[in-house]
Amino acid sequence: MLIKTQKVMKEAASVLKLGYKMARGIDYKTLSDYILKINKYKNIDDMLYEASKCLKDILDLELFGFVLKKDAAMDVWLRPRAHTSLFINALSREFNGQNIVYTVHRFEEETPERCHNNDMFDFDNVISYRVIENDFISRLYILPKRKMLDYHDSVVGTIISSISIALEKILSIKQLENAATIDPLTTCYNRRALDSFIASDIFYAQRYGTDLSVIMIDIDDFKSINDLYGHHAGDAVLKDICTLLPSLVRKSDYLARYGGEEFVLVLPDTTLYSAVHLAEKLRSKIETHNIDLGGRRIKITASFGVASLENKPDGSSLLREADEKLYKAKATGKNCVVPSRLPCITDATFALKESTKNSQMQIGNHSTEEIFA
Repeated sequence: MLIKTQKVMKEAASVLKLGYKMARGIDYKTLSDYILKINKYKNIDDMLYEASKCLKDILDLELFGFVLKKDAAMDVWLRPRAHTSLFINALSREFNGQNIVYTVHRFEEETPERCHNNDMFDFDNVISYRVIENDFISRLYILPKRKMLDYHDSVVGTIISSISIALEKILSIKQLENAATIDPLTTCYNRRALDSFIASDIFYAQRYGTDLSVIMIDIDDFKSINDLYGHHAGDAVLKDICTLLPSLVRKSDYLARYGGEEFVLVLPDTTLYSAVHLAEKLRSKIETHNIDLGGRRIKITASFGVASLENKPDGSSLLREADEKLYKAKATGKNCVVPSRLPCITDATFALKESTKNSQMQIGNHSTEEIFA
């Protein structure tokens, strides 16, 4: 009887060993296929999505998380998205409640059933891996449903190594792209980037019949600032303005340095009236804004030219018209807004907002009668 039991146990061990070898072979084949995909992508979203699918296939993950932290900003990639609030709360505790601004990325559109899957998970059971730690921190978080075998550490290590290499390459490319499109002083887009982006926006607007407006902005009497306070003060003013303006617009709008103290604000899906309304808001904000120059506070003003795409065939004519109106604003007396035309009563937003006002439209420090005289 004892001999028979030992034989059965030996056969069971052989079966388990064979099953272990087969599972390891399948997992390593899966890993090999995914590693090729992970290394080929040039953007973080697709690269991490392949990594999440690889680990899902091998370990049947309940949760995949990846974070990329630089200073007070943290990008988070999470699958499934139903765990977002729980995961963010756990990260806040892990990073000692630092005042972090989170941007959550999701890999795929999930079905409503999956989106409402609010099952709790214990963050203490989540396995955390450090991927890169230099000028930024990146970490991988996984919660496997399947029991991790001894070779799975090697599998995860290979994936982390591939993510690290791909991430370094992607971020290096991104830095080079930023160097080619970002103005180094103000950190807003440069003229080269503007020409590229606005061409794409114009194509989209013309193809789908959407609105597109631009605001040309010029800081008034900028030369006198340099003459009175020095060029370092002029640089400080430019930086301050490029911090102030984006805080007042939508994420879809973007600011570019057009040259010297001139800037262009591009407004997709925006009518002429809305652009004029925004320009006046920006003009007023700049006028009442104090700029600190090492303890000395100064005030500045700016002039605005506004144009809308309407039937213009290309971006150069759109920018040219805004520039012409900016020149007229400067000639009119500065610190005012001049549009390419008065918004007509057929504009729904204009009709709605002007219905309770008198018929004369006041723009900046000047009435429309003064500007269009």
